[in-house]
Amino acid sequence: MLVSVVVAVYNAGPYLEKCISSLQNQTYKDLEIICVNDGSVDESLSMLERFAQADRRIHIFSKENEGRGAAPARNMGVDHSNGVYVMVLDSDDFFEPDMVEVMVEKAESANADMVFCTARHYDHVNQCSGSVFKRPELQYAPPKEYFSWRDCPDYIFQIADFVAWNKLFKREFLKQNHLRFEGIPISDDQYPSVMGSVLAKRIAIVHKPLVNYRVNTGKSQVDSQSEHPEAAYAAVYSVVNRMREMGVYEKVKRSYCNIAILLMRQYFDRMKRIEDVRFLYDKFRNDVFPFLGADRLNLNDFYDHRVGEWYEMIMGHPLDDILFRSARAYGSSMTTASLRFKAPLESIKKGSNIAVVGKGIVGRFWYAELILSDLCGEIFWVSSQEDIPNGVRIDQILNAE
Repeated sequence: MLVSVVVAVYNAGPYLEKCISSLQNQTYKDLEIICVNDGSVDESLSMLERFAQADRRIHIFSKENEGRGAAPARNMGVDHSNGVYVMVLDSDDFFEPDMVEVMVEKAESANADMVFCTARHYDHVNQCSGSVFKRPELQYAPPKEYFSWRDCPDYIFQIADFVAWNKLFKREFLKQNHLRFEGIPISDDQYPSVMGSVLAKRIAIVHKPLVNYRVNTGKSQVDSQSEHPEAAYAAVYSVVNRMREMGVYEKVKRSYCNIAILLMRQYFDRMKRIEDVRFLYDKFRNDVFPFLGADRLNLNDFYDHRVGEWYEMIMGHPLDDILFRSARAYGSSMTTASLRFKAPLESIKKGSNIAVVGKGIVGRFWYAELILSDLCGEIFWVSSQEDIPNGVRIDQILNAE
């Protein structure tokens, strides 16, 4: 039974050998490996051509890069697929030798429309495997061979998650339900993953990490989130609108809002430019959260209270107050927002009296971080140097204006 594995490739040279060889060496041999070269300017295409010469199962398609993320390449690969099942995988990951075999066996035994597995982190810098992903959250899964969203409406997306790279789909299921990857820079796989989860009559799980998800590359989608603030919410509209058309959304809203707002918070935390932070703050408050109907959720509806508290902060507090609170919380397990403006701690001598000049956003961060650092004798936070109290010894002035 033919299985199509689609891999979109864009400047993946450092990772491609391990990715493709892990597919070639699968214990399940009846594969077509469809590699879509998405306008790579490194050695990726020549590497693919070398692989294809040695393995007739590898088919190469090339296209110009459209600047819309991996979606166009992924859709092209799926369109050229011939398998009974399709997997859409990432070119910087690699896979356990029995991944396809185990997932096909599960799909066949359960007659499932969609099967997914867990994954393990692989640290690119240290070249070692790490912990199993916290999501999907399989503790919420019904103890059955297969299930649908109706068995677990409050947790379906915690179980299935928003990603495609750990899933096997029936190709006909994707085709009949028009499940396409969206042309957005990041989270392009949310649409087929989310809609697949509510359209599938049978979903099955392999309780085993079969994907080695490469992290710490500096080039992954997570690493580029700060460059695409709009990706924090872009997928929400098409997904929720279709679920509303189906009459499903209100039944799964709690599950969807929990994971969608969690992801929005992660984006918010990773922004590096204050204008992007302010953009997301306004967009969430005035558009995205009302569109989701999140105003009808209370703190008890959030599975992680920290996400609920962040949501309530966004809706109930000025941005400047939120950023200052986040600075004071820096270093906790899940801060309100990351410390975007770091004080020059390395230049401060222990026990110095410091004046932070500038009562804007940067000043707030620096003042809070200095308090937490325990480096200073006394700290004064003032609007201008003229506001430093008379007769006070100041060892160093930090200009945060």
